[in-house]
Amino acid sequence: MSGVFQPSYNWTNEWRQFKKGDHESFRRIYDFFYDRLFHYGTKITNDDELVEDCIQELFIKLYTHRENLSDTKQLEFYLLKSLKLTIYQKLRKKSRVEDLNLSLDAFNLELEIESEEHVGIENKRIQLVKDTVQELTPSAREILYLKFYSNLSYKEIGELLGIQPDSAKKQVYRIISRLKEILADQFLELFSLHINIKSFLK
Repeated sequence: MSGVFQPSYNWTNEWRQFKKGDHESFRRIYDFFYDRLFHYGTKITNDDELVEDCIQELFIKLYTHRENLSDTKQLEFYLLKSLKLTIYQKLRKKSRVEDLNLSLDAFNLELEIESEEHVGIENKRIQLVKDTVQELTPSAREILYLKFYSNLSYKEIGELLGIQPDSAKKQVYRIISRLKEILADQFLELFSLHINIKSFLK
């Protein structure tokens, strides 16, 4: 289903139609964004069942309160933010921990690059890239994911993570600079195979 829509698809209009009670618009939004939401949710927690429950709860709330929802120009950001809040609330209730940082101690981002996709690039460099990503803080891994998988703006990333946009931007630049150092002249070769980072953030 998701392959039907181009990145420039007018989700703003689709959202407005949904708020007016259009069932087909609601179905299209659900079908297109479900996998994206699930993918993001499972980076926050490895409890797949909880993530599925949260997505269902989110869409039920959206449908129930659709007439009172605000307009949004970036639907993916709106849904990711809403899902993250829903997951946090569930985890807090489940663990009975007031400090969310205690119940959410990681962002599970693993860099997967198949061997046939990086012919000519030394395996030790690929492993170093993977190790570099794993050594990042959970917040930095989430920033990387949101920028290159969901293609959010730095302003949106900042709002989602509770940091300044400039801070998010600086962290991304530092990460990319480090990857360039590791891959040297093979950096562009690797990235050209994937168009952008999101293709191999699994």
